[in-house]
Amino acid sequence: MEFNTQDMNRMSQIARQMQGKSEDEVVRELARMIRSGEGGLTPAKAEQMLRTVLPMLNNEQRRKIQKLIRELQ
Repeated sequence: MEFNTQDMNRMSQIARQMQGKSEDEVVRELARMIRSGEGGLTPAKAEQMLRTVLPMLNNEQRRKIQKLIRELQ
């Protein structure tokens, strides 16, 4: 499964919309958007993309992304 720059940009745009919300709210909202298709990604594609960036993140960022991955499963 492939993803492109447009997919990454869409995820960045969504993340910016979540500013000011608690971490748990953001995780739940992102997972809901992805599952509903509103995020423009399938859950499988989102998970693949998230797992791809995991090695590039620090421990705190990795923890948050892993939380989102668990929410998607």
